[in-house]
Amino acid sequence: MPSPGLVQVVGKRCVPVAEAEFAQLRARHRSVLLDVGTGDGKHAYRLARADPDRLVVGVDANPDRMRGVSARAAAKPARGGVPNLVLAHAAAEDLPDCLGDVDEMHVLMPWGSLLRGVLGHAPNVLAGLAGACRAGARFHITVNLHAWRPAAPAVTGIAEPTPEWVRHELAHVYAEAGLRVTRVGYLADVGTSELTSTWTRKLGACREEFDVLGVEGTARGGSTRPVAGITSKAACLPA
Repeated sequence: MPSPGLVQVVGKRCVPVAEAEFAQLRARHRSVLLDVGTGDGKHAYRLARADPDRLVVGVDANPDRMRGVSARAAAKPARGGVPNLVLAHAAAEDLPDCLGDVDEMHVLMPWGSLLRGVLGHAPNVLAGLAGACRAGARFHITVNLHAWRPAAPAVTGIAEPTPEWVRHELAHVYAEAGLRVTRVGYLADVGTSELTSTWTRKLGACREEFDVLGVEGTARGGSTRPVAGITSKAACLPA
């Protein structure tokens, strides 16, 4: 079954985007970054503003949370508009075909089915993520470990992940999907400059410690480095 076309969220509207139209937009940019589970879209917005030559596409299964940022992105540049940002309504396991060879992918602080998917409990999610990446594309994933402290319904039946578990158990699941894990570790003192969604700021503000597990790697055909430990948050999070 073919995947659905791209549906862009623009304020309160959901607007279908023709493949040819998206191809023209893509051709005007040096590379494409895909932010999966973008939530309110603020992380994607910040990345797009920081690098106008890069096309940033944020996707989320819930279009409502993106409406505010999408309206701002569609404004004139003098009013905060960013023409190199597209916020779209899509699920990770059913991404549009036009997102078939992105250069970089972020999955930051996923929740619900996306969280279970990146932990290997929904193979169709990993297949969807891998299918969006060109060979050698980098991926960055961060997991909020406070979801297990105490355990939330979203992680029922799933043990809290550790770097050792990722290296010895999850890495081969990723490999089967076409994603090679190259670095994994804890990211201490994660700041709001790296994780800019509204709920993440609130969560960080009410905790003395903010424990996050980071995983990075490349899509099939990329780096052949062995899995190693992350030594700093900058190694896993985007600059």
